[in-house]
Amino acid sequence: MASPRQPLYDRLPEIYRIKDAEQFPAGQLAAFLGILDELPAGMRDNIEALYNDQFVETCADWVVPYIADLLGTSHLSGEPWTLRADVARTVFHRRRKGTLGAIESLVFTLSGWAAQAVELRDRMVWTQHLNHQRPDAGGIPPLTLRRSLGSAVRGGTVALRDPAALAFLGGPFDTFAHVADFRPGQIGVPRYNLPNLGIFLWRLEDYTVPVADPGLIAAQAVAGVGPGEAAAVVRCIVHPQADPMVLFNTHRYRMADTPPNLSHPDQVPGPMPWPRLTSAAEHGNPAAYVAVAPYAAGTLPDAPGAAANGLTLHVIDTVVPPEPAELPPAERWTFRGANLCAWEDGLSPPLAEYEIAIDPDRGRVLFGLSTLATEAQPLADGLFISHTYGFSGPTGAHPVPRPPVTPTASIDRTMGVNALEGALTNIHQATAPTIIEIQDSATYTLDLAAVAGTENVGGVLSLRLAQPLTLRAATGQRPVIRLERPLRLRPHDLTNVAAVDALTVTLEGLYITWDRSAADFAAISTPLVARAAVNRLRLDGTTLDPGGSWQLDETRLPSRPGLALTGDYDFAAADFDAFTQVPEIVLHRSVTGAVLAEESAYSLDVTDSIIDAGSGVGDAAPELAIGSLSDPADGYGPALRLSGLTCFGTARVASVTGAGGIWLHPLRAHDTQQGCLRFSALSGSDDRLPPHHGCIFGPGLDVSFTDDRFGLAGYAQLRQRSDPRLLEQGPGRDEMGAFGYLRTTHKWKNINIRFREYMPVGIRPIRIPVT
Repeated sequence: MASPRQPLYDRLPEIYRIKDAEQFPAGQLAAFLGILDELPAGMRDNIEALYNDQFVETCADWVVPYIADLLGTSHLSGEPWTLRADVARTVFHRRRKGTLGAIESLVFTLSGWAAQAVELRDRMVWTQHLNHQRPDAGGIPPLTLRRSLGSAVRGGTVALRDPAALAFLGGPFDTFAHVADFRPGQIGVPRYNLPNLGIFLWRLEDYTVPVADPGLIAAQAVAGVGPGEAAAVVRCIVHPQADPMVLFNTHRYRMADTPPNLSHPDQVPGPMPWPRLTSAAEHGNPAAYVAVAPYAAGTLPDAPGAAANGLTLHVIDTVVPPEPAELPPAERWTFRGANLCAWEDGLSPPLAEYEIAIDPDRGRVLFGLSTLATEAQPLADGLFISHTYGFSGPTGAHPVPRPPVTPTASIDRTMGVNALEGALTNIHQATAPTIIEIQDSATYTLDLAAVAGTENVGGVLSLRLAQPLTLRAATGQRPVIRLERPLRLRPHDLTNVAAVDALTVTLEGLYITWDRSAADFAAISTPLVARAAVNRLRLDGTTLDPGGSWQLDETRLPSRPGLALTGDYDFAAADFDAFTQVPEIVLHRSVTGAVLAEESAYSLDVTDSIIDAGSGVGDAAPELAIGSLSDPADGYGPALRLSGLTCFGTARVASVTGAGGIWLHPLRAHDTQQGCLRFSALSGSDDRLPPHHGCIFGPGLDVSFTDDRFGLAGYAQLRQRSDPRLLEQGPGRDEMGAFGYLRTTHKWKNINIRFREYMPVGIRPIRIPVT
């Protein structure tokens, strides 16, 4: 192991460093030796770089094509990670050229997506000769033609009594026979024919929120139960706001296997099929999707590991099913996949004791227990859930790795739901920048009325700040902050010009929503952030819940503004004159509701983000997504700079410049002589634009999202059937919108290029996105 590097100054005897610190000004010797140290340090770094550049795993990005030349590999463009992986596995792929394992490995290497290659000819029905019958299950006909989910069905009829098998019908793990389809191959549609190879792809990433607080937990006794039926139940809704959500499974693959094991029916990053969650079903396999993890009373559960299932139920260890006694307590529960839309009316058949019913399509869990006081209520009081959901990429709040920092304060659920309020107490007295890091994925309440040191003007509360403030999630966590009243920020001392100039507030990795029973949020026009009288407000990987979530009756809740900021910053006249800043609102890979602010009072900088006012494709009367708070109809919002934006709603801005935007509805700039819009998609209806280049216009522009409703897995994800210009004429010749940085189009093209090199002669690949 190499010894740690030491600058020249650190190699001096301690006496010289002490005397150097006593000089005025201090550190003169350190500065001088630092200059002398730059040259050998540069030489050392260059020598180390030369060594690292010999290996594709550690070389600089610009070296990858040169290593590819040594292997005779054609050059690709796109995401650096995929290009590096493609070169690194060149020899592996050449050795396995023409095999299904090589095709799956190519797709994963070039995209990072789970993949399953299927020879569609093996799923075609056949007619058996009467003298040479070959029923798949063997034996003398008539017998069942399938005894396991993995066995093929080449004849016979579909087994309608097997929901677990039917859940895979038409997908990558379909085991039923199909008639021949002679139509040309089409993206997204399997064509069952002799030369066709179906390549099924899971494009959404799976994100697991560890040890989270469910949005609803309730224990209740059940009357009139029969033998073996649950006398008490615990109802649980997984989503932190008790909205419906789709539960995903985690992607558990083994890339090092030969051939690589990249996809398994029960280990792919897609929605859980509810029939597979039933213990008693012939082909049920709940152990691959859900686990019960007991933990000791008085402690907190451990987060699930990297190879965990999509859903982990953390239950207190005092609630233990008695049977079967030979199994560990965590394995004694039974499971059922069910529709829990109307769980108040009970299930048919009724829920049994120590049975857990799961509705993965709605994110609901129902526990059956024997008693209310000794089992149901303790389980409800101590229940935590680690759940998995799907999303296109790290835009918004997700449990992802984050750069390490040294926080000035850390909080977790052991400090209570009001821990954030305590951490912000008297924040106006801070003498240095404050970094508050939340160490878990719990739900915290934030009521400015409970934070000591806040400003109170006529009952309107604002958080006073003397130093920059950062609220962030720890790496791998997604905490939820539930506001009791809108968040308002202002400087503590307007006379300290230097402090006000440096005053920034950063929200990183947080899911910020509101208490739906709070009086301050009774009006749907009330925003989550109502005052930002600071030099800069930065949202980095943060979600300001825009509302509009779907409900069980397929309706949508009303949308709520993310920011609604007044032109006078809510200052009295004297303070308004002293506040000389023009606050900058920065959205970086974030999701928010409408941004309403005044033209000359703010600026707006958006990167790879979504602004959602609740208006989808084709809405005839769209809501205002970016504009003026005081005059929504005729006024204009702040000057907009963008690099990747999907905007659901109308935008009226002072000026606009940047690239990679998708506007489904009119975009109107007040100053058309300033700025330039490039490589963006516009509605073409009532637009008012600055000079523009490489833009495409509607009406008639086919913009198709997997879903345009917040909270669903395919939210704001462009379909492959969208207008090709939308997918290929964005910045960097990739797709437009908030997810352009994922370089999805380049991934598709790189996959096609490699298919032409590695696909066996006569085989036609058909790409079929599953998510």
